[in-house]
Amino acid sequence: MTPPVIDEIRTWQRIRRYAVPAPMIEACTAAREAGDWRAACAAGRIDVAFDLAEVAREHGRSRAGRIEADLGVLAPDLLRWHLPRVLGGRTGVATHQQFLLSTRDDRVGDGDVALVVQTPKTVDGSQRLRLTVSPALAEDVVRQDLPPAYWSAAHVDGLAVAYGGSPARLPGFEADSALRPVESYATVVDPYDPASRAEVFDRLIAAGEVLQAWAVAGVDLAPDVHRLDHGVADAEQDRLVPLGLDAELARLEARYGADRVMIGSGWRLVAEVHRLGDGSVAASFVGYDRQHFTRPRFAALVHERPPDLDLVRHGLLDPADLHPLVRRALFPTTPSGAGSGAATSGTRVRVPVRCGGGWHTLVHGDGRLDPVSHTSEEVAAEELLRALGGRSAGCFAAVQAWRGGTGRLPRPLRELRRDVLLRIQHGGATALAALLDAGLDPRVTDGRGGILLHHLRAVEDVALLRRLCEAGVPIGAADRRGRTALHVAVGDGGTPDLVRALLAAGADPHTPDENGTTPCALAEAKASMYDDDGDDVRPVFEIRDVLAEWTGR
Repeated sequence: MTPPVIDEIRTWQRIRRYAVPAPMIEACTAAREAGDWRAACAAGRIDVAFDLAEVAREHGRSRAGRIEADLGVLAPDLLRWHLPRVLGGRTGVATHQQFLLSTRDDRVGDGDVALVVQTPKTVDGSQRLRLTVSPALAEDVVRQDLPPAYWSAAHVDGLAVAYGGSPARLPGFEADSALRPVESYATVVDPYDPASRAEVFDRLIAAGEVLQAWAVAGVDLAPDVHRLDHGVADAEQDRLVPLGLDAELARLEARYGADRVMIGSGWRLVAEVHRLGDGSVAASFVGYDRQHFTRPRFAALVHERPPDLDLVRHGLLDPADLHPLVRRALFPTTPSGAGSGAATSGTRVRVPVRCGGGWHTLVHGDGRLDPVSHTSEEVAAEELLRALGGRSAGCFAAVQAWRGGTGRLPRPLRELRRDVLLRIQHGGATALAALLDAGLDPRVTDGRGGILLHHLRAVEDVALLRRLCEAGVPIGAADRRGRTALHVAVGDGGTPDLVRALLAAGADPHTPDENGTTPCALAEAKASMYDDDGDDVRPVFEIRDVLAEWTGR
């Protein structure tokens, strides 16, 4: 089997721990089982940007009924589980992508509409998704048609087949879900065991036999254009997994009448897949051609290695801790575990620190990082020393690094800080409130000098702004780039409500960053980048107007 890149698989391990928190899964499940798709979307941090009644008036009751039926089976947490990620050590959802969600199996027409989910515009900001109703046929939009097995609770059992196996056995596993040693992988394809095809494919890829591997997958890869000089690395081409492309091509043919479907890598197109006259499937790697962008494309999940199987194979994820719907589809005999993304852990940590020639202890909890080995008099003396420009050492240097973002932070505190920031990014207001309730020191910084106020763009709850300010978090604190929380809210995907709340709390719209740019100037610059004020960019113009109104008082 071709081993996954170690950094990538470790990133996926972190994604599975944080990106779909257990409280989100529980809330989405409860709402879906109660038949409340609106509450399920809210729990899954999806903004619903349409009204069903309006859809019915504009497109007819029949088409609105299709949309409502798809909403009834939509599992927002399952969708979020499968969305592509930025990787490279980051856990955020891949930005600026659109996925069409539809369970229909017939041809779509010019007047048909479908659910479309839009991913965030910033990598490290809010992980909220946006759900719209859009024309099913849109030639001017780069959109991926996501198979229902990846987002529908009614179709999730199809994941075993989508992952290259069958309900009887997954690739790399025995029928009883026990791991199968690599040396025991199939050497020939058993037509009654789909997992054998995936195992033979892996053997051939590991041996460098790419053309033969694609042939085993049922796709005739054109040999004369296997390697191209158009910006797509050989490794990126080799990591394509064409298993199941035949079935997915058939689905897209039936839906769009498309005889050619593209394989995309982000904004780049890597290969074209089409059906030959005898019914077989062929593919070729492609260079840039404008016409390719108007053709339907496979969702990347269809032709990428399933990270969940690799995580389980490498002992980095227990099957019991998969998303419950995914676990049911892949390992139905495995009992449920704690679930992916364990609930907010306790924040109380005892940290040994070398101080004054000996070992002291710092204790994080109850809303502060406390140098418990020092008396109140020693703490007061240290604060006076620092006020006079002195340099902290030992316990006090660690506290300063925790609250100021500079200096060396002991490893347990670095791990706690990373845990906290990932929970906030993916869990939003629910996670931050739970962390504060559990004793998180609200004055923690992020290693780049940013305070929790800088991360409110990922939270979307202005009530927590008041809570942080009341806890003593300074509204005007700047990170190492001189950016205040207002700079970040204006420039990196904050909401107009957050900007208003920051201004009301005393944020200065005229404070310059290291480049001399104020929040006001930043808002004007961002608004000037757009020619219209469509729904997706309207907040940019609203933020500009909020600042203009505020400074004009």
